[in-house]
Amino acid sequence: MKYFTNELVAAANDWIEQTEQRRLDAERQFLETVKQYNRSLQDLKPRISRQAWNFFEHGYGRWGLHDGRLISFEIGDGLDYRPDGSSPFRINHQRTTASVRFLNYEQDLLYTFDLRGISRVRSDLLRCEGPKWHLGDLFTYEIVAVDENLLQLGFLFASGASIVAHFTKLIFHRKRIERKYPAGEMYR
Repeated sequence: MKYFTNELVAAANDWIEQTEQRRLDAERQFLETVKQYNRSLQDLKPRISRQAWNFFEHGYGRWGLHDGRLISFEIGDGLDYRPDGSSPFRINHQRTTASVRFLNYEQDLLYTFDLRGISRVRSDLLRCEGPKWHLGDLFTYEIVAVDENLLQLGFLFASGASIVAHFTKLIFHRKRIERKYPAGEMYR
């Protein structure tokens, strides 16, 4: 993550032991980082779809993914290949792609980030602990330019875990889901 590092987020949210002055300094730094990030988004407007840009520019609160849950993170040379015997998996002709899917906190919106032209992916569990290893809720996310060709998409989880990918093209989808169960069921 370029802007929203685990250290910055942890300090600004008082997840670490620190003095009151250091917490206030971290909160100020976090707010300044948000401003810097929002300015950087302006340069990305011509490089990503309007729907994707609107999500990153205005995707907070009800329309954002804060406290969302990771459904799946896939990477491979054949995400769109069906191994049903009807066509060959052509050796050295496939392109590496990745797909990241999240369900928002209210569990009524499904977000899909399909990444093309993958050149780098990094994921780590950092502070995940105990017998139930999990990533936890999504804390924040960002998209930034690496250079004139590559973009970087990063996700930071409340557990400290992260996923960061470098790619050339983002295909973004948001789909409304009709939840047929009470909201309280997600906590059982």
